Amino acid sequence: MSYENRPSFANGVQVYWDATSLELFQTCPRKYQLQMLESLRMANKSVHLVFGGIYASSLELFYNLRADGQSIEEALHTVVHAALRASWKDGKPLDFDHSAKTRFNLIRSIVWYIDQFAEESVSGITTYHLASGKAAVELSFSLEMTDSIIWCGHIDRVVEYAGDLWWMDQKTTGSTISPRFFDQFKPHNQFYGYTWAGQTILGKPMRGGIIDGAQIAVGFTRFERSPITVTQDQLSEWFDNTLWTIEQAQQATREHRFPMNLASCGNYGGCPYRQLCARSPSIRNKFIEGDYVHEQPWEPAVPR
Repeated sequence: MSYENRPSFANGVQVYWDATSLELFQTCPRKYQLQMLESLRMANKSVHLVFGGIYASSLELFYNLRADGQSIEEALHTVVHAALRASWKDGKPLDFDHSAKTRFNLIRSIVWYIDQFAEESVSGITTYHLASGKAAVELSFSLEMTDSIIWCGHIDRVVEYAGDLWWMDQKTTGSTISPRFFDQFKPHNQFYGYTWAGQTILGKPMRGGIIDGAQIAVGFTRFERSPITVTQDQLSEWFDNTLWTIEQAQQATREHRFPMNLASCGNYGGCPYRQLCARSPSIRNKFIEGDYVHEQPWEPAVPR
């Protein structure tokens, strides 16, 4: 099977990589094949992905508007309007079919986050500005790791805190936010990749990242903030591991050999392809049409 016509591929293999595609192969080569190469997803998209996607994009828009000079009130008005539009489909509000992750709670969480974190001060977290004077927000990157591997991604915002540079990211959860919540990001492909890319782009050391966690409950949204530090030794180890994994994925694609990692089938509530893989190989294709749809391919090479 050829993927020559896709922007992220060359000579039949994926060349442009990001944390999403890397973790797919690390989790299960078959999952990488079905999701990254075949672009298959369950017909009903996960409520958590939809909710989290609108939440994250709304806060990214807020900081971008602030960087353009809008006041907090102006930016808030624009962001809420955009979130309302994003959560409206076919002439009616999106039905998230979840007791806590509702449209009302989505807007509430965005407003409360901005109310709690929007103000900046020299003694706290401030948006970093590039040498050109432009605020370091919405930094899309494509950085060469080797001649045949390019690492891609998108950093929403770079900040200065306590004399160091950090990237920032927002995550949502339905559980109480404790130190254990932040421990799940140590180590983490996306965040190690942010740190490596950030200091490569800026030409300055980066201490790591700051995560704003939001607990989404039926009657409230609670926020906690925590730093995720990354050492240069950890980055070096991540870089070597990433190259090895990607080379394995490229070889698997050349051979069109994608074995199932059965140890991952039950992770995170169960793989979305578990029922498909449980079918006999001779009849799997009959079940794809009913349970899955072909979505727009994920392209790390295309900037956001």
